[in-house]
Amino acid sequence: MIELLGWLSTALVLLGFVFNSKGKYTLAMITWIVGDIGWITYDFFITNISHLVLSVVIISINLYGIYQHKTMQNGVVKQP
Repeated sequence: MIELLGWLSTALVLLGFVFNSKGKYTLAMITWIVGDIGWITYDFFITNISHLVLSVVIISINLYGIYQHKTMQNGVVKQP
């Protein structure tokens, strides 16, 4: 069962890349976050702490990206 979680998380992360390539940035970041939450769970069960930490950092970056994307859409921040 735990191996299935690893594969499902991989599929979600790859799907996030597809959404990103189609310009659906917020959906891509949300998909990456869900996939990375799966990876965190998987890593916890197999005691892979280094990858777990990486997934936490990636989630943080995606949350910041969502925030930046939303503020740019509202005209608060202009792209350089």
